[in-house]
Amino acid sequence: MLKVFGIRHHGPGSAKSLKKGLAEMQPDCIIIEGPIDAENIIHHVANEELKPPIAILMYNPKELKQASYFPFATFSPEWQAMKYGIKNNIPVKFMDLPQGIHFTLDQQEKENQQISIQQKSSEKDKNVIHDPLGYAAQLAGYEDSERWWEVTFEQREGFASTFDAVMELMEALRNELGKQETPRTLLREAHMRKIIRKEQKNHEKIAIVCGAWHGPVLKDMKAFKATDDNKLLRGIKKTTVKATWVPWTYDRLAVSSGYGAGVVSPAWYKLLFSNRKDVVIRWMTKVAKLFRLEDMDASSAHVIEAVRLSETLAAMRGLSVPGMNELFEAAVTIFCDGYKSKMDIVERKLIIGDVMGKVPHEIPVIPLQSDLEKQIKSTRMTKYRNSLEPEDRELDLRKEVQLKASRLLHRLNILGIKWGKVKNKRRRYFNKTQGDFREIW
Repeated sequence: MLKVFGIRHHGPGSAKSLKKGLAEMQPDCIIIEGPIDAENIIHHVANEELKPPIAILMYNPKELKQASYFPFATFSPEWQAMKYGIKNNIPVKFMDLPQGIHFTLDQQEKENQQISIQQKSSEKDKNVIHDPLGYAAQLAGYEDSERWWEVTFEQREGFASTFDAVMELMEALRNELGKQETPRTLLREAHMRKIIRKEQKNHEKIAIVCGAWHGPVLKDMKAFKATDDNKLLRGIKKTTVKATWVPWTYDRLAVSSGYGAGVVSPAWYKLLFSNRKDVVIRWMTKVAKLFRLEDMDASSAHVIEAVRLSETLAAMRGLSVPGMNELFEAAVTIFCDGYKSKMDIVERKLIIGDVMGKVPHEIPVIPLQSDLEKQIKSTRMTKYRNSLEPEDRELDLRKEVQLKASRLLHRLNILGIKWGKVKNKRRRYFNKTQGDFREIW
């Protein structure tokens, strides 16, 4: 038995539906869309000190410029699949094209040595829709495909049956709209099928967790010949890579950072995943607390009215629960008297979020990171490393440890890593402390 769960990367609704789907299926193997040469670090997920948001870092140890990151949040379906498999002693595998092959292909493309793949049809012969999800969103009355997907799938309470609807949608989009896949995507999908065939020899009930778009070509395995997939993959050399876990942030998980699979509101998604039932009142309460810290008016009456307004907006728009648009509009109206400028702090804290993940020390890191960690610890800068909020530190350059801290910050600035920014040196004449031996960062 093979069951494909088509998900949205970093989708809270997808994650909740997946948890229910896996519990209902009770698979004896879970295969996830992830680079297969990172499979050897999946076991670290069992470590309770490994706390999202985090990312798999894959790099070429001989050429550190060749590196890729694969982020995970608590509400990422792939993370929940790994947690479920490890908790229930179920083998968890990755199936995507090795990152070592991606690095090889990237290098060849730079040298204008494109890998050519024979394709059966030409887009010139068809009326092609290049953005299938955008097309589906327009049919549903939305201008933004992300907003449509969020309302349709991610804001709803998770149901295992959701995946059947997603699969039917993706099959229609792939079969009818004429979008031709890139050579790299065809390679990836061929490799995924190759791994699935391998695992089918050893397991009876296999759960496949992949991006929804890939679902149809993994569901119907008989439609693709193993010989054709193997031929497509044959002869591509693989760059040697290493993999480890690194801390990540909600800021870098957001689409505003430029991350292709990013989401608009990571902090909101975390709240939606953790407690959907009371999510609106919890979010508005957090808004009130933030405004009070900023000496702005925010009473319990504001919270109550903002919750009512957001729920009214959701009902008028046919939503099962208010989304970020409804929450934002209600907060601007009730808390901010219609002035959006007052919502800057809310966007930073409660929409995007200022959360950083944690990776335990026993997980290996790249040499450069290891050296940096040692320097941060030896200069007593650890608390500043874990903080995402700006904070001043005064350094006395007559003291060896603080002098080392100054040198570290200056070196990072030279490298373009703006961890600290030096302020004007001050002279405190009133207590007779003169000279340039103090720096404020």
